[in-house]
Amino acid sequence: MADRYLTLKDMTRGGGCTPRTVRYYERQGLLRAARSAGGHRLFAASELERLHFVVALREAGWALEEIVELLSVREAAPSDRVAVGRLESILQRQLEELDKKLAVLERLREDLRGTHQALRVCHECTVEHDQVSCDRCERLPSLGVLPRGFRLTWRARELGGPPFDDPAIAEVSDEIDDEVDDEIDDRPLASE
Repeated sequence: MADRYLTLKDMTRGGGCTPRTVRYYERQGLLRAARSAGGHRLFAASELERLHFVVALREAGWALEEIVELLSVREAAPSDRVAVGRLESILQRQLEELDKKLAVLERLREDLRGTHQALRVCHECTVEHDQVSCDRCERLPSLGVLPRGFRLTWRARELGGPPFDDPAIAEVSDEIDDEVDDEIDDRPLASE
């Protein structure tokens, strides 16, 4: 397969994505394809590796503009020296962002792990006693030291306040989403 071109079908099978995605990435300049006499896309084998890289970056949360910038840095630079400097800058910025995301994921994993352990205690209690109320549970630590995931899911009704499906909560959530979207939209692109 290395000596021949890959078809669109080969790319979608090998890349685990749809034909529409491959065509879109080609239009965005992320993939390059030649055309057969019949007008069909023909990709070099190296383009499949490039597709895997693009898909991995997208799964990691990179914006398409960031991926385009990364993959075209050498072509866009007036010299290799300038390209190296730009690439170092891009990679440094992305590594810092990745470190932040990893820290968030690590905290979340620990919280979910603690929530899972607390729920195991609840499961045993519920199975043994068929007791819905956890108010007097002596097996769980105090509410203040329980994992956030446990407090916000299993014990939410005990905390008072509105239920999670209250329309007022949805409205506040929408406002927060809008603020976050505005912040993201206002964030300058690396090319600016």
